[in-house]
Amino acid sequence: MLVSLLSDVRSLGPSGAIVDVPDGYARSFLFPEHLAVLATTHAVAADKALDDRPKETKAEREERQLASEIDGLEVVIPMKAEKNLPAQAVTADDVRKGLKELGFKIPREYLKMDSLTDFGAVDVPVVFPSGFESQLSVIIEAA
Repeated sequence: MLVSLLSDVRSLGPSGAIVDVPDGYARSFLFPEHLAVLATTHAVAADKALDDRPKETKAEREERQLASEIDGLEVVIPMKAEKNLPAQAVTADDVRKGLKELGFKIPREYLKMDSLTDFGAVDVPVVFPSGFESQLSVIIEAA
């Protein structure tokens, strides 16, 4: 008999799982203890749809982890000053070097930014190919 678990049952599975159990076990234990109900065809179809969804790959898992680690991170870039402006523009490569010093390896194409030509803080989005996004705070200081 197919039943849908209402609570976690150690020997069967987590709450919401649809499992096949002997009829007597369902009628004499699971139903009276309110641990399960008879699974409808709709619930079985929904459970099968969950099993058929694509699983997260290792690369996506790593990108999600990296995105959460760098979200809100501040990267300080010291630049020489000329007339109260940076001597040269700060590029994505400069931000990458700052991230590398902090222990993060991010490809340049993930950094969605133009060259920065003023001192101060700027939010820079980081977009990963799997769709995860983070925001870095790039701070350009006079050296």
